[in-house]
Amino acid sequence: MTVPTALLSHASTEHYTPQFILDAVIACMGAIDLDPASNSTEIPNVPAAKHYTIRDNGLVQPWEGRVFLNPPFGPGVEVWFSKLYQERLAGRTTEAIVLWKSATETAAWKTLTALSCRVCFLSARIHFIRPMGNESGSTFSPALFYVGVGPKRFEMAFDEIGQVWMVPGRRYYSRQEQR
Repeated sequence: MTVPTALLSHASTEHYTPQFILDAVIACMGAIDLDPASNSTEIPNVPAAKHYTIRDNGLVQPWEGRVFLNPPFGPGVEVWFSKLYQERLAGRTTEAIVLWKSATETAAWKTLTALSCRVCFLSARIHFIRPMGNESGSTFSPALFYVGVGPKRFEMAFDEIGQVWMVPGRRYYSRQEQR
């Protein structure tokens, strides 16, 4: 019996971002300074200035500038969102876009949206790129989350991909505002 491709998409935590999403990320932020969960530093999927791979452990490195995060999917994903939250509060991450799923009932969702952000609910499920280069189906409804000072840029860049919503959460205060 052959198992449908979509059912195998969780067999690996490696789900590379499709080009049309990367194009929208760059249109929004201008460039990507860091991919903290990269597949490779030699041949990365994400065109970022800096890449942390599993060997670098992006969870213990500083996340500076404009960050694009497509975390390893699976148990424990919330630690990636907690790291983003801490890096944003510390002022190192100026803006970020995160590719994840629209699972509003999870602790990971609550952690991710605690920064007050915009969310693009994609109009269709996406096909991720697998490590071998072929496409995989998606077994969930993906979403893209934006945290930063350019929510209008995010809305314009992602308008054709899906609906952009404001997610109310705790307001982010810069270091200057906290004083």
